[in-house]
Amino acid sequence: MLGLIEKDLRLTFARKQILLIFFIMALIMGISMDGSFTVGYLTMLATIISIKTISFDEYDNGFAFLMTLPFDRKTYVREKYLFCLMMSAAAWCIGAVLYFIGNTVRRSEVNLIEELPMLIALIPVMYLSSVIMIPIQLKYGSEKSNIALSIFFCCIAVLFFGTKAFFSGRSNPVTELIRTIENLSPAVVLLAIIAVCALASGISYMLSIRIMKKKEF
Repeated sequence: MLGLIEKDLRLTFARKQILLIFFIMALIMGISMDGSFTVGYLTMLATIISIKTISFDEYDNGFAFLMTLPFDRKTYVREKYLFCLMMSAAAWCIGAVLYFIGNTVRRSEVNLIEELPMLIALIPVMYLSSVIMIPIQLKYGSEKSNIALSIFFCCIAVLFFGTKAFFSGRSNPVTELIRTIENLSPAVVLLAIIAVCALASGISYMLSIRIMKKKEF
């Protein structure tokens, strides 16, 4: 697995210029903007870049070569989830440093006890997006997965606005749920997000293994 992680790191850092541009943009936003946007921005980018390593593996019939190496398909899938989590956590650390540096430059006061749980929550939230994207990427490939993801998020948007319109003028359970969550302490919300992420990760992992076992190279 360490060899697969090293491979993905080399593929990621092969695009040093793009990564440098993203870092400079994050640095500028961290100094000029209020809030934790920089942390979420870098974590989101790390998640997207991590998922794209599957496209690199797939390019030019690369899977056929990779599967001749001494590891099984379960190890490949496990490494992708671990790599996405590692990249998200590393990007979060960089974003958090830039966030606190930006607040120091602007001389803004930061309540660490209140801010930290919500900042930490960005890691499982962004990782949850990779949990959704990995099996789709493995199933449909680079081009078709973009279409599948667009349809998926469109369905979520339609469901959200449809539910909002349906419950207009009456008791809306979605709104009540949001209000209940807002009244909870940040620590409880963080634990709930982690629990949901862990459950989704288990389901996604089993789906990804099943998809990889059925793949023919």
